[in-house]
Amino acid sequence: MALTEIACAQEDSWRRLEIRSAAPGIRAIASDRNNPGIIYAATEEGLYKTLDRGKSWESSGAGLIKEVNFIYIDRSNSDIIYAAAKNGLFRSQDSGMNWQRIFLGKDALERDVASVELIFAPPKSIFIGTKSGMFFSPINRIIWQKISGKLTDANISFIVSAADNPEGLFVVSGKGLFKSDDRLSSYERLYSGFNPEPEDAANDIDSSEEEPYTEDSSFKHLAFDPDERDKLYLSGRKGMLLSQDAGKSWQKRIFSGLLDEKINYALIARGRMFLATENGVFDCEDDSCKQLYRGADFKNCAQLALDRENNLYSACDKGLYVMAAYENKKAKSIESEPGLGNNTNTALLSREPGIREIQQKAIRYAEVYPEKISNWRKQARLKAFMPELDLSYDKTVFTSTSFPQGRGFVGPLDWGVSLSWDLGDLVFSSEQTSIDVRSRLMVQLRDDILDEVTRLYFERRRLQLELASQDSLSPKARSEKELRLEELAASIDGLTGGYLSERLEDKK
Repeated sequence: MALTEIACAQEDSWRRLEIRSAAPGIRAIASDRNNPGIIYAATEEGLYKTLDRGKSWESSGAGLIKEVNFIYIDRSNSDIIYAAAKNGLFRSQDSGMNWQRIFLGKDALERDVASVELIFAPPKSIFIGTKSGMFFSPINRIIWQKISGKLTDANISFIVSAADNPEGLFVVSGKGLFKSDDRLSSYERLYSGFNPEPEDAANDIDSSEEEPYTEDSSFKHLAFDPDERDKLYLSGRKGMLLSQDAGKSWQKRIFSGLLDEKINYALIARGRMFLATENGVFDCEDDSCKQLYRGADFKNCAQLALDRENNLYSACDKGLYVMAAYENKKAKSIESEPGLGNNTNTALLSREPGIREIQQKAIRYAEVYPEKISNWRKQARLKAFMPELDLSYDKTVFTSTSFPQGRGFVGPLDWGVSLSWDLGDLVFSSEQTSIDVRSRLMVQLRDDILDEVTRLYFERRRLQLELASQDSLSPKARSEKELRLEELAASIDGLTGGYLSERLEDKK
């Protein structure tokens, strides 16, 4: 492969789409499959629309729609848009120019709409999930009815139509994953963290007494494999579950290279799976994942979208980002190309501290090193041998009224010292409980710091290799990469107390 071909392929990276909003984070996104230039994105303050692939944006539904959770574009008519928001469900029938609220629950929980799905088989109907139950209505005449049974007060995360049944629905909720073959007239629970066995549909609808049940909001999204309809992927804060028999049985899906199992959204297309997690976006094939790190200054991602031209959009905490999803796959890595800049790369990286060294400095700087916990426990054990000291001083005042004038005097001065031990503290003390709590918090903080510094370190390494190998970069592209390199170094310095810069200065 020629150097110019590698340079072009490696140019692919995340690019931030600038939306002029007071709230930078993007909560939801939808791409019009029929019109690739049209994208809808939602921030905390409202909904935005672009007609030119993100070059310019305009507000949609300003002052009416707030805190959108989900955007749905009608597949039969892309002029019809639904916005599921914290203050109800809104519909536009003219591509977002005008909006009308078509659902408003009786309280704050019912008002908070999380997901929307349409059934197109006659009669065409709309189904919505809220923080407190599900509702449905015919499209041609909006009359809402609430779904009864176990879903009547469930916290609904996601609704999706069945791939092989025009009247089938899957519902992800705080009470588990449910499936219906008849528009939720009846349904069965396919999975829950408490009872993984399928339950009888009639019990779900007709039972007059609901058994006590604890809400579990761990699962957030359900995705299908478009090539194998029986494959279901249920993802959430505890990772991903896979079913290969349409939901009858489940197993934990384990990926190597996945930094965080808190998965918010899964998108499957052309034999690959893209995951939006709390630690960025990952591209997965088979049992292996790699992070799509280039140009990523974001971390927590909520949703993904893929347009007709295979551009991947990511709704993240720092904005809306886009990259070409399938170009990287064709490129060979620079490191694997024999003889390509090896001497340059070796000289460049010889000055750099190793990842282990950087990790140790980050841990020490944040004071979350393991020895600290050991010291706490040692001090707690020593404290149990130390007695409790009690020092007392008693001064008695006597008075006498035997004489007409009366008189008083101070009695003897009494000093007292006492020592006491609690023998139970030698076995287990309340200090141990406190240490356990603090150690768990410290371990979590240490893991977060290590994840972040590792991600920054290797992104910086890869960027250094790109700059050393790509002589054909334009001045603008090279300047942007060099600026990103400085930003990554500053971020690592922030986590290590300036150690990286100090090391590089020493090596000059």
